Amino acid sequence: MFFKIKSYFRFLIKSTNQHGVHSPFIYSLITKCFYDSKKKDSYPKIKSIIKKNIIDINLKNAKLLNRLIPYLDYKSVLIPEKSSNTIGEILAIDNSISISCSKTDKKKYDLIYLNISFLEKNPAYLETLFSKVHNDSLLLLQAIQSSKEHQSIWNKLQDNNNVKVTINTFDLGFVFFRKEQEKEHFTIRV
Repeated sequence: MFFKIKSYFRFLIKSTNQHGVHSPFIYSLITKCFYDSKKKDSYPKIKSIIKKNIIDINLKNAKLLNRLIPYLDYKSVLIPEKSSNTIGEILAIDNSISISCSKTDKKKYDLIYLNISFLEKNPAYLETLFSKVHNDSLLLLQAIQSSKEHQSIWNKLQDNNNVKVTINTFDLGFVFFRKEQEKEHFTIRV
């Protein structure tokens, strides 16, 4: 717990909002999706799902996940952890997407969502994940700052040659593979 508090203070010192971002793609993502304050029809449904389930994500981040799908125009999602079915429900509300839980298929996905502890338990799975992404894919990791081990995995992921852009929002880590983008790391308050 002390680690997470210390981590949060470091995050606050290092983080910025859209004004510290010079990449047009990331600036647009932050201003039009992360900071979108319009009420959506899906929000009451998301709140209900979170109340009914024991889930390791807060309402603000759940709403952000739901907004990502239409903003990035994603159609296919991989959630390799069976315990994250609730995340699939949140992503699917008012969005037309196909969700898979298969760890072995050869398909490429628009979005891959998992808790970073999954990579801690299955470090070799990272290479499998890289085979499931395309240029516009997003690997979305939960709990990137919850322990030293998770933070270490996050830091290694940022240094990986396949990764072009990362966004740390403290609770969530966004990993993009856009070849046309310069390698950059952003720490953003949401």
